[in-house]
Amino acid sequence: MLILHTSDWHLGRKLHGADLHEASALWCRHVIDLVRERGIDAVLISGDVYDRGVPPTESVELFDRTLRELADLTTVILTSGNHDSAHRLGFGAGLMRENVHIRTDSRDSGTPVEVRGKDGRLGALVYPIPYLDPDVERRRLAVFSGDDEPSPNEPGYLPRSHEAVLGAALGLIADDIERGEHAGENVARICMAHAFITGGEASPSERDLHIGGVDSAPSGLFRLGAAGEDPGPLSYVALGHLHSPQKVGRECDPPMRYSGSPIAFSFSETRAKSSVLLEIEGGQVETSLIPAPVWRPVVTIEGTLEEILSAQHTADREKFARIFATDSARPADLTAKVRRVFPYALDVQHRAEAIEKRSNLAPIAAQQPIEVLRDFMRVAGNRDLDDSEGALLETTWEQTRRNFEKESA
Repeated sequence: MLILHTSDWHLGRKLHGADLHEASALWCRHVIDLVRERGIDAVLISGDVYDRGVPPTESVELFDRTLRELADLTTVILTSGNHDSAHRLGFGAGLMRENVHIRTDSRDSGTPVEVRGKDGRLGALVYPIPYLDPDVERRRLAVFSGDDEPSPNEPGYLPRSHEAVLGAALGLIADDIERGEHAGENVARICMAHAFITGGEASPSERDLHIGGVDSAPSGLFRLGAAGEDPGPLSYVALGHLHSPQKVGRECDPPMRYSGSPIAFSFSETRAKSSVLLEIEGGQVETSLIPAPVWRPVVTIEGTLEEILSAQHTADREKFARIFATDSARPADLTAKVRRVFPYALDVQHRAEAIEKRSNLAPIAAQQPIEVLRDFMRVAGNRDLDDSEGALLETTWEQTRRNFEKESA
């Protein structure tokens, strides 16, 4: 049996204002083709299908088309992430096709999705856990019994932390593994979770999960109470939230991995993007990475303006670029000159060691206005104004001062 682990599609995301819809469309087509060519039995999306609670119409239409094509080929299991609106993503879940499973309610964490092979035999049980907001779930998961919502004044809340609410959801899973319909069967058990697990490497493009002083949860929770070096009954943990593909957890934990986002959403995400292919035999899971297609690479270039515009960076000119010019003085028309050569330069900055620290300058209150302006121009441009520039500044300031006094009279 083959299962594809993905997460953090973030449909509708932009990179420094650049539209990434074509990159998302390329990724969606890649997943469909991969499922068809490899005969993949299930696709997992571990949260953050969309980039925001109310996604753009074109993103909704793209996912709708993708889901319909995938539903003709395989089983799809997806959960809501911290960027998704759980209510909107979960709307109509009960009306979906039999092989499309959208999980947005934490109280369903202990109800597995059965994944069967083409021969009809049960190959895996997947336990999807949506993103858990501690402020909400510390009540719902602590005292849930039947369909009643707990009273805000009812005792017995869980602590206000990601560790507490994730532990409670995993408790529902442990209970099903021990006493559920498939208890004791030799079948792979896979948990999906959208969370920051201790030891993971974050990047600037993830939204902070910090709340109540605790923003992460320990990997040992996924052992489901196993003692000693026993990793517990889970065969694999399919994580979402962190955008760089990576393994996390300790040797004594069940295998767990972030598939990462399929597209670079910040210039720090230079690690190759991928999805995780799970090959399942009995209760055993082997993993391998499948490279994601790259629509437009990201690159950071640093050097003098002359170096940046030279032939050594010819291969980077069609990439999304972040440019740091290190000339001692800010070059005139820096951004315009860079973008004539790098049309996809999204971030252009002048970075040179300042010629004088602000703390060494005279206090602003003790200076004449024209000297404040000269100091500002000096720090911003990293050089003193020449005679003609200084004369223009003084003329402009004097004219502005006279106009202001005239209007105030």
